[in-house]
This record gives sequence, structure tokens and C-alpha cells, in this order.
Amino acid sequence: MKIASVYIHIPFCLRKCNYCDFVSYPLADCSTVRGHYPQLVLQELELYREELDFSPLRTIYFGGGTPSILEAAEISQLLAAFPAATEITLEANPETLDEAKLAAFYQAGINRLSLGVQSFKPQLLTSMGRGHTSEQSQAMVAAARRAGFANINIDLIYGLPGQSLQDWQEDIADALALGTEHISLYSLTVEEGTPWWQMERDGLICPADQDLSADMLEYAIDALAAAGYRHYEISNFARPGFESQHNLAYWRRENYLGLGVAAAGCMLNYRYYNHRTLADYQTMLEKGQRPVFDEEHLTIDQVMSEAIFLGLRLAEGINFKSFAEQYGVNPLKRYRKQIRKMAEAGLLEVNEKGMYLSRRGVLLGNEVFMQFV
Repeated sequence: MKIASVYIHIPFCLRKCNYCDFVSYPLADCSTVRGHYPQLVLQELELYREELDFSPLRTIYFGGGTPSILEAAEISQLLAAFPAATEITLEANPETLDEAKLAAFYQAGINRLSLGVQSFKPQLLTSMGRGHTSEQSQAMVAAARRAGFANINIDLIYGLPGQSLQDWQEDIADALALGTEHISLYSLTVEEGTPWWQMERDGLICPADQDLSADMLEYAIDALAAAGYRHYEISNFARPGFESQHNLAYWRRENYLGLGVAAAGCMLNYRYYNHRTLADYQTMLEKGQRPVFDEEHLTIDQVMSEAIFLGLRLAEGINFKSFAEQYGVNPLKRYRKQIRKMAEAGLLEVNEKGMYLSRRGVLLGNEVFMQFV
């Protein structure tokens, strides 16, 4: 099985943010496992080594959690287990970085940095439970440039409780002033089990309504386009040539291996999910077993459905000829009713070559995707 991309989950954080439902653990609660976590990931990799071909590997992505908690030597150790990849991304919290650490990460082989800025507004950072300041974010982008990084992404969140349209417009202006190659914009979703979920139930916070969130996204689309960024995926904007190759692999349903606590992997019609606790993950590896707690074998209908709604996240959309060649099915016939319904609603643009989300469809993407599930 040929593998194009590898995702490595680093589940440690300095603290849990109020909105976050990703699998992560405060560092103070798991210092014992933290010390040998890279070795556990390498053990897991060896359980796949014989049946996977890494020769076409293009991307490696360290996600979290806060991968920048690791030391550069640990990153080097993990990367040494793979052939060279063209794009190697590290997610980072500005709070965990300094000039020397950024230089060490770059020397270790990281060539794409993804900074969790989230906002430049002090009151919003405090509300989210973030520990960094806007000044730290700006300083770490500058430090990353000095270290050699020529491919930097920053994440921002919109629809936050107490966030006005003006706040968002100023965040976009501050982001553009940094001149990073890539900007990711995520709409807040208050997930069950997070502190904000309980606070919303108790009436203590009120996230932005759908109309305000749509206004925020529309403003950002126009402002980033004017600054030379291409809106290549619903949540992602890049200068030409700096699109995230790792995330493109997800949206194009290429084979990827997931390693680490709570990681997921997908190969053709097989998808698996790793154990979500450090204890279960380690116990399975100590037994010499893959730390998988759930898996599924997708039917061809499920694979095609997934290919449609993932592909529609991209500005390029779905090419009818390519889809038919890959799956042996003409999508215009197979999904005729859904396509017609969404086109008549003004959410899909359809021509002889393919289909893609309209401007309004980008704002209401989930309504389109549900038609193909």
C-alpha cells in the first residue's frame, strides 16, 4: 500500500483551551508518558512498516495538541524514520516558542510552520483560555523568518463570543500585515464536553449567530483576495504555490497513515481510529498490537459520497471525467437529484466539466455536503 502522507498526533498542551475538543492533555498530568512518547510513535510505525510503501511520501504533519512542546531532537528522531518529504508541517503555540527553538526546528527538517494565533485581541485570547499575546504571535512570525521559514500559516477563529465584526476586520488586517504564505480561518463550533459548551448552556457566553459569522467569512474572503490570497478550500487561503499539500491529500482522498494517540488513518476503503487515552495507547503497544480501537471498511457508495463532499470543499470542486475514471460512475447520473437541487438553490455551480460551490454555497457548505452523505 502506497502512502502519500503521514499525520503524527502530539497530544500534549500547556493547558486545555475553552473551545478545544481535540484529544489533548495538560503536560503537567502526563509528564511520565511525555518523556518516551516519540518512542511509542516509532513502535507504532514499525507495526505498519512491512505492508506500507513510503516511497511516494510527500507530506508529514505534526498536529495536536501542541507539537511545539517537543524538542527539536525528538522531531529529528521521528523524521529519521521516514524517507524525505517535500512538506513537513509543525503546529505551534506561540507561547512555546523562542528564537533558538524555531531555528532548531528548522534545522531538524520542519519546513512549514502553522501558528495557532486564533486572534490578536487580548480580551478574546483571554476568553479562549490562550496563554499567548498578540505581541508574541507577531514576534514569533518574525523569529521564524529569521530562522529560515519561508512557508508559514496562521490560524484564526471567527464567530467567538463577544467578537464584533470590527474585531474580526482588525484581526484580518493584523494577519495580512504579517505577510504569511497561508491563512486558515475556522468558524467556532461549541463542542459538547468543552468548558464553553457548559458556559453556553448556563447562559454565560453567546457565540456569534449564523448571520454575523457569514458576514465575517465574506469580509475575509474579499480582503484576502484583494491581498493576493487564493481561497482554495472553504477554510483555507494561500498565496499561489503555498497551498497545504498535506490537507489537499485529505480532501482528495489520498492514502494517509495516522500515528499517535487519537490519530486516524485512511487507505483506500479502510479507515481506523487509534485509542484516545495515553494509557490505552501505550498498553496496546506494549502488547505488540496496533493501538486501534475502531475501524471501518467503507462500501464503494460510501467512498464515492465521501469523495464528493470532500472534493466540494475545494475551489476546484469535482471534475466529472476524473471522478468517472476513478470510480466507474458518472456523478451526473449517480447524484442527479442532489446536484439539481443544490444548483437550483444557488449553492452549486455546474458546467460540462464539473461542479463546485458557489459563493453562497461556500457560506452554507454543510447544507450541500449533507445531500451527498
